Amino acid sequence: MRVLIKGGVWKNTEDEILKAAVMKYGKNQWARISSLLVRKSPKQCKARWYEWLDPSIKKTEWSKEEDEKLLHLAKLMPTQWRTIAPIVGRTASQCLERYQQLLDEAELKEGADLGLTGVGDTGPSADDVRRLRPGEIDPDPETKAARPDPVDMDEDEKEMLSEARARLANTQGKKAKRKAREKQLEEARRLAALQKRRELKAAGIDIRIKKKSKGMDYNADIPLEKKPAPGFYDTTEEKERPVQRMGSRLDLQKLEGKRRADVEAEERKKDAKKQKQRKENGETSFVPGGSMQLNKLNEAQQLTRRKKLLLPSPQVGESELEEIVKIGIAGENARSIADESNVDATRGLLGTYSTIQSGLAARTPRTPAAADTVMMEARNLRALSSAQTPLLGGENTPLIQSATGTGFQGATPRHAPAQTPNPLLTPLRSASGASTGFTTPGRGTPRAEKMRLASVRKQVSLGLANLPAPKNEFEIRLPEEASDDTSGSMAPSTIEEDAADADKRRKELRLAQKQAELKRRTQVIQRQLPRPMSINVEGILGAAQDEEELLRQAQKLISEELVSVLAYDQAKFPFGNGQTSKRVNLEQFTDDELHEARALIKQETDQLLGGNGNTESTIPDMDAFEEAWQRTYGSYIYAPSLEKYVKFEDVGEGERIASMRDILEKSRKKMGKEAARAAKVEKKLNVVLGGYQARSEALVEKLSAAYEELDQVTIELSSFRNLNILEKVAIPQRIHSIQSQVHHLTNRETELQKQYANLNVERQDIQERINQLQAHNQANHPVEA
Repeated sequence: MRVLIKGGVWKNTEDEILKAAVMKYGKNQWARISSLLVRKSPKQCKARWYEWLDPSIKKTEWSKEEDEKLLHLAKLMPTQWRTIAPIVGRTASQCLERYQQLLDEAELKEGADLGLTGVGDTGPSADDVRRLRPGEIDPDPETKAARPDPVDMDEDEKEMLSEARARLANTQGKKAKRKAREKQLEEARRLAALQKRRELKAAGIDIRIKKKSKGMDYNADIPLEKKPAPGFYDTTEEKERPVQRMGSRLDLQKLEGKRRADVEAEERKKDAKKQKQRKENGETSFVPGGSMQLNKLNEAQQLTRRKKLLLPSPQVGESELEEIVKIGIAGENARSIADESNVDATRGLLGTYSTIQSGLAARTPRTPAAADTVMMEARNLRALSSAQTPLLGGENTPLIQSATGTGFQGATPRHAPAQTPNPLLTPLRSASGASTGFTTPGRGTPRAEKMRLASVRKQVSLGLANLPAPKNEFEIRLPEEASDDTSGSMAPSTIEEDAADADKRRKELRLAQKQAELKRRTQVIQRQLPRPMSINVEGILGAAQDEEELLRQAQKLISEELVSVLAYDQAKFPFGNGQTSKRVNLEQFTDDELHEARALIKQETDQLLGGNGNTESTIPDMDAFEEAWQRTYGSYIYAPSLEKYVKFEDVGEGERIASMRDILEKSRKKMGKEAARAAKVEKKLNVVLGGYQARSEALVEKLSAAYEELDQVTIELSSFRNLNILEKVAIPQRIHSIQSQVHHLTNRETELQKQYANLNVERQDIQERINQLQAHNQANHPVEA
């Protein structure tokens, strides 16, 4: 029989299964988690998570502060690694391993300092001693890295992996069904209790609901409520305050904002689009030489963009600088003469004011050398760990004593910060040498400082008291207004125009120019009237067939201008999202010329209408215009062979049939397009409005049921009202009959009671006579003994 011992080296698949199981079951159900791993126990799974897989585990290099804290805590709490680990911020195994490593380094350094290394073969190091030999079992595999998965896994490992995948992916198992069933039972229990309370309340029995918790009832109370103080307040300001109404409906997505996944997806799309554009333009991703050239070009552009540096005019001129230099030279000469003389008084009156030596930079002094605290504490701990038992007696283990150690004051190690000496500090001395640092200066005492402040306050108060009293007399003088004559002859203002005003003026000018350009467009574009998709130049130019030469030339000029205007509008304002073209040029006219042309056209129109202005008598009737338009339009027919409109009388029977057939085909095509478009729109509306239609049908059914119920309730109400009226009439009659019956029964009962009393009296009399007769008989005929 094969005996399977759980444990051993952790594999990558086992780590991944453990991570997924912890994500699903949490960090408390280790027995359930270990059921997914065949070769691991719950204790091993928990140790693996808290010693290696937990994301909060710090696996970086140890810093000097962490080493000091570890050695200090190991000195205070020896071998208590579970207690030391959370303080240091590492796991217990990491603390133990680092502690042993520091002791080994201290031992090696101590041996190197003492010169204990020989010429021959050295003994095994501490790492060699602790390293596992072939055949030995790792006692703590949970703290080691996972072994990579082999290419060909065993059957039991594959079975374990598939079972774990199935169990972790199962969200509708027995537990989920049980939870759902318990939730339904709880809801049914709640509804039953609610119905019971309602029925009891309708019957007049009120049951108080017991509060389960002592906390706040969020259904009855308002959390974090601040009740206003009692009293009346003026709400005039609140009433006059404008109400901000929502202009449009807000979308929930706008309020919540975009999700991070959506934002990242948009950024990826933008990056892909930029890469595609760079590839299409032939740009490379990164070339060192090219990037350097681009940087140089960018720097050159930035230099060209920089504005000219405008500095203020100098406050000190050349002559003043020369005077300052001369004064300094004279002071140096006087100082040299005073130094050459033997008079101390003259030497004390002159000071050194040269700034030549003050500009020299002072050298930063070197910080004093300090001992390595980590190695010192490691040596002390190694000496303590290798010491003999105190039962044997003898001297204590010698330790390295230093003022920079970690100490025993608390859980955190003691730090002695190194102080950098300041060479710029001036020693305490006076010009006469009287102050040597051991005497207190006269002005530095608190008493002298208080007296100085008091004198300053007194001087300020005296100065304020000497101020003259205010007169409170004001005189306002308005500036004289300039006359019209002087204002007209004034020179232009020399004040520079503000940049904001200039931008505003330029913006208004551009807006006025844009409005003028919009007004210069044709009336077809301004009114958005229909335009032809293609321009029939031959048809427009061939329409000028008048008999008179002048009229024909005028019609030709009008047709040519019409063709040029149509071509310009089609190029400048294309249909849909077409691109504008600048190849078509049109003669531009000024606003005055256009106004003059409109006036001439209006004048000619007035003359044709027979009047001097547009009055109601001169304007033609719109009905007559419509009738003339329909008659003229009906007299023309479209000829497919000629591809133009011709008069109805000028074409034959075949051309008319072809025209009607063409109209029929175009109508069919248009009908097919409209039908397809309508079907597409209908399908889209069915998708969009399908839920609303279903809800509408459900609401209609509910509404019809409610109406039927309303009718039934109305009938019942009328029936009960009639019954109430009848009952109001019948109740007094029934009460009267019942009262008469009660009265009759009362009288009858009274009579019977009287009869019963009489009979009872007779019975008693008869009984007494019987008793007397029996006594008399016994007295006359005594019974024989």
